[in-house]
Amino acid sequence: MEKLIVIGAGGYAKSVLDAIDYYNYKIAGFLDEFSQEEEHLGYPIIAHSLDEIEDPKKYFYFIAIGNNERRKIWFDRLRERKLRLINVVDRTAIISPEAKIGTGCFFGKMSVVNAKAIIHSDCIINTKALVEHGCEVHRHANLSTNSVINGDVVVGTGSFIGSSSVTIGQLTIGEWSTVGAGAVVIQPVGDGVTVAGVPAKIIKQGASLG
Repeated sequence: MEKLIVIGAGGYAKSVLDAIDYYNYKIAGFLDEFSQEEEHLGYPIIAHSLDEIEDPKKYFYFIAIGNNERRKIWFDRLRERKLRLINVVDRTAIISPEAKIGTGCFFGKMSVVNAKAIIHSDCIINTKALVEHGCEVHRHANLSTNSVINGDVVVGTGSFIGSSSVTIGQLTIGEWSTVGAGAVVIQPVGDGVTVAGVPAKIIKQGASLG
């Protein structure tokens, strides 16, 4: 059984721990930069940085951080050190055998990834999110609960797709953009903007580009 360190001792970790494959991984503990607690969800907080971990290459890692920018920082740190990331796939998630997925991704309860979709590394496909056929979700993106991206949609690096939003097929959502909860996206979304409403319109320009 492989030992796993979970990075991030916050609320998102609850969903991660509920979905981990405990037949293949044993949780060694949490790494959290900011926590002053000794444990989280019944597991010890064993470090506040990678430098505090003795022989870090003997572990596997998962980044349980919902914020896309912070998750990217940790993803880059792990890659620089050539440390091993896992995917966490809830047992109720459905991923087509014809889909391609990277590493360090989370697939929540009843999430669906359909045929020929591509999910790049370090993405969150949360509870009941639907990624239809031929979609491409780039690194560090987050599809929130019950969101829908229809066929052949492209989601740019670092973008956040809000709960219960719907994006019609064959559109592109730019990098580091936000789609508000409940929005209906019927036209392409540029980089670094926030859209909301039905139909979705730009409500904020110049969001962080990571």
